[in-house]
Amino acid sequence: MVLVVICSSCYSRGKFAQSAQHLQEATERYYQVLKWKYYDRAKVFIDPEDKALYEDFVLRLEEDLNFTNYEIKGYVYSEDKKECEVKVAITYYTYPSVSEKRDVLYEKWVERGNTWYVKPDFSHEFYQSPDK
Repeated sequence: MVLVVICSSCYSRGKFAQSAQHLQEATERYYQVLKWKYYDRAKVFIDPEDKALYEDFVLRLEEDLNFTNYEIKGYVYSEDKKECEVKVAITYYTYPSVSEKRDVLYEKWVERGNTWYVKPDFSHEFYQSPDK
């Protein structure tokens, strides 16, 4: 009986480690393709519930937003490990301004099946047009 508990605990930790690795890979890929304005590639990382908001964001800002750098600062998992808040330091500018802004995004990621999706906070200044 003890052996079963130990083995299932190892399996759970192993499964979480694999899930955490998938999240780290997903966040790196997402911010990298967003940085290079590959919006269609970035769209696959958006939670299906938020696709319409993402498409609106792209239509409004695809020409004007210039995401110049990012650094993932941390991951804070929910108790069930199916959600994670990812802290990302970003640098960007939005035409017509060419002054860079530095900010921090706290973005929620959710795991559905074996895939992690981002649920961006579209009310954040980064996702808004400069005239708002």
